[in-house]
Amino acid sequence: MKRIVTTGALLLGSLVTFNTLAQQQQSPEEAAQAAVDNRQAVFQRLSWSNGPLGQMARGGEFDQEAAVKGTERIIVLAEMIPELFALDTSSYDLETRAADTIWQNKADFDMLAMDLKTGAEAAIGILNDQGADGVRAAVQQIGPKCGACHDRFRLD
Repeated sequence: MKRIVTTGALLLGSLVTFNTLAQQQQSPEEAAQAAVDNRQAVFQRLSWSNGPLGQMARGGEFDQEAAVKGTERIIVLAEMIPELFALDTSSYDLETRAADTIWQNKADFDMLAMDLKTGAEAAIGILNDQGADGVRAAVQQIGPKCGACHDRFRLD
């Protein structure tokens, strides 16, 4: 777990540094598009990371290592969400499902991202304690956290 956290911190630090440098050399429109592209990439990785656990919850073969590894990735990616939305892109005409209310309620949005992280941490505990018997309970620690944010801050 320490390795995942350290790797995540390094990745987040690198992403923030890279984005800051890149934004300084871009027009505001280019910076906004880059922010949206980065967000979409992280959310695609979140979906990919959550996939194996979801398949296991639907009756697929249980793989402890894959379940924990995917959930550890969710923790790292969830920590990135607030920083990825630091730039308010609501005034740009960009293709995104991010609702403008994110920046009107940024503290709530950031809290929901941290709720996802906390839920994923709880899911790892369940998986480690209960194994295959805890898959559905682990999913219940993650899924509603995603849904809470989607309900408030994602456009259909």
